[in-house]
Amino acid sequence: MLLNRDDWYETSRDLDWTLSYVDRDEAFPASWTGAGDIPEDAWRAWEEPFRVSYRDYVRIQREKESGVKAVSNTLIRAGVYDKLDPAHVAASQLHMGTTCMVEYMAVTMQSRFCRFAPSPKWRNLGVFGMLDETRHTQLDMRFSHDLLKQDPRFDWAQKAFHTNEWGVLAVKNFFDDIMLSADCVEAALATSLTVEHGFTNIQFVALAADAMAAGDINWSNLLSSIQTDEARHAQQGFPTLQVLMEHDPERAQRAMDVAFWRSTRLFQTLTGPAMDYYTPVRQRKMSFKEFMLEWIVNHHERILEDYGLKKPWYWDQFLVALENGHHAMHIGTWFWRPTLFWKPNAGVSKAERKWLNEKYPSWEENWGVLWDEIIANVNSGHPELTLPETLPALCNLTQLPLGSAMSRHELKPATSVYQGRLYHFDSEISKWCFDIEPERYAGHMTVVDRFIAGQIQPMNLAGGLQWMGLTPDVMGDDAYGYRWAADYTNGHAPTPVPVPAA
Repeated sequence: MLLNRDDWYETSRDLDWTLSYVDRDEAFPASWTGAGDIPEDAWRAWEEPFRVSYRDYVRIQREKESGVKAVSNTLIRAGVYDKLDPAHVAASQLHMGTTCMVEYMAVTMQSRFCRFAPSPKWRNLGVFGMLDETRHTQLDMRFSHDLLKQDPRFDWAQKAFHTNEWGVLAVKNFFDDIMLSADCVEAALATSLTVEHGFTNIQFVALAADAMAAGDINWSNLLSSIQTDEARHAQQGFPTLQVLMEHDPERAQRAMDVAFWRSTRLFQTLTGPAMDYYTPVRQRKMSFKEFMLEWIVNHHERILEDYGLKKPWYWDQFLVALENGHHAMHIGTWFWRPTLFWKPNAGVSKAERKWLNEKYPSWEENWGVLWDEIIANVNSGHPELTLPETLPALCNLTQLPLGSAMSRHELKPATSVYQGRLYHFDSEISKWCFDIEPERYAGHMTVVDRFIAGQIQPMNLAGGLQWMGLTPDVMGDDAYGYRWAADYTNGHAPTPVPVPAA
């Protein structure tokens, strides 16, 4: 007799037992589980929203995998990549270099859920999450490997995290903290709930839409397929938050507030420039701010309200950062373009500038005046004046440049002294995150800290580039070779924004 799934599902996922050879606290140490003083009975009530058996999981994943591979093979043979806009290509290279190894790190995080999560149901679900993240890593690697013949920058999908490139170190710093160093409870709130259920909508849904509009069907299909997995294992955060709210709401509030700000800063770096500067202007669906407000801010507010949490104390400052942070990160990364492994697009031709002013009323006053100086240097035949001579000062929490969180008018220093060392931060919010648990972040050295300590030799920009592993074949430069600056010279018609072939 063949049983229905509901007849055996509870038994199949509840594989807990009474330990007899070791003490339970030794088998499930609190430093790994994160259970704290919450009683075991509370974790038995942990219930995942998605109910899936291994047989169903394999069947569904096989169908998705076949679809992605078929589309990829067809488009590669059709030579679609060669018709893509250079700025859009830069967005895909940035994504692959900064997220492929994050997916692989997530395999480790999910495997720890499998072993140490305080609920057997959660441990069972972690198995599927581990398989998901393995698939994502393999998809990114295959996509990048297929394009290596077009551009060596795609090699950074597997190379980036084995270098000291400063932007990659900032990404690694964040995910090392919330995936590999965090206990199961905190990892579920920071990674599963905040990043995967919230912010990855920008990285996978928004970029997938922009990629499709730009004619990059292959990358769009890849991103969309990955997001279908995220929607499942990201659900580990909700029941974890429910348990925590019933027994330790103060811890829940603090963990969510820290994770939300740190996620904001990261995606201002990874996704904001890609959406508002790299995507061809005629193909842009929404601005980064619009997408954040609709998909992230409203979503996060609903979660906070549904679970009885307050908005973070820094909410008004966050909204200011939403207007400015990614613009600051963009002009900073473009200026320090030799330290990147992709070619950033300036994205300030007259047509693009008009769009930016429509979406961000304060853009011209805050950022346009800075780009005017860059444009004047380019058009006077002195592009070398737009290049850096040293490295940017970095935040000791986010590892991102100081002054890159708010507008250029809000650069009040934020510092803390801990055990005799002075720490610098990109905002009062990052300082607050540090001050909550200084022992967690103290001792981390930014690229500039290493530079001053003499770990980078010779102590100049050339030595820094060598230390970062940046070679001439991948070193960043302007995506269009500064052609966009001709918009601002007398007697020249505005440069048309290229539209890729369908």
